[in-house]
Amino acid sequence: MKKLFFPIAMLLLVVAGCQHTDPNEVDVETYTLCDSVFSESEYSEGYSRFNVSLDLPVVKNKTLRQSILHWMLDESTEDHVGYLQALKDDFFEEDGSEPRSEYEENYTLTEQTDKYVTYTNEGYMYTGGAHAMPWYNGTTFSKIDGNIVGYDLFEDPEQLISIIAENIEKQYFARYEEDEMMLEYEEINMLPNNEPWIETDSVVFCYQPYEIAPYAAGMPLCKIALTDLEPYLSAKGKTFLNTPLP
Repeated sequence: MKKLFFPIAMLLLVVAGCQHTDPNEVDVETYTLCDSVFSESEYSEGYSRFNVSLDLPVVKNKTLRQSILHWMLDESTEDHVGYLQALKDDFFEEDGSEPRSEYEENYTLTEQTDKYVTYTNEGYMYTGGAHAMPWYNGTTFSKIDGNIVGYDLFEDPEQLISIIAENIEKQYFARYEEDEMMLEYEEINMLPNNEPWIETDSVVFCYQPYEIAPYAAGMPLCKIALTDLEPYLSAKGKTFLNTPLP
């Protein structure tokens, strides 16, 4: 029995090691910073709140990890603790100095394949007035080189405007009654300012508040299947989307 122990133990170690050999597999470690400050003014009093949550990337590929962190934080730092602390302090000293102000933001790992990992970023800031200012966007990172992929997937992104407009009308504005339509899709003549991102065999295009429509229209968004976008792909897009990683 003793003679079998050593070979079996070595086999178990080999199996355990093989389970974690992909340097591009991204796990997450969530970091959250929440705080509130009570303040009062001539007109009201109450707590201002700050809440941010990050799905920090845990991955052996240092280039990929650095790219995601720099997108979340700033190109000059990977210190998420210090960065969020400074962001919180600035909020309470400036925009959040008024009672009942709020800052909410979440960075979430949405999905990943052997080629890419996609994060989304959503949140809002309220500093008084009629309404908060929300945002929603996503970013896809290539596992090949760690770079962000977006409009460079396409040969001429401007050719996509009419396709995006039609899909925005079908997928987003169609829920409004005809007499409540806030924008005719034929009037859309610009790409979203934020880069598009990949989600489950589709590319997501999202406009922010006021970008193409009134605030009440929200954030017009559509998802277009990759198969419908194939004729518009650049050489990089064709390689990235159609060639598996070695």
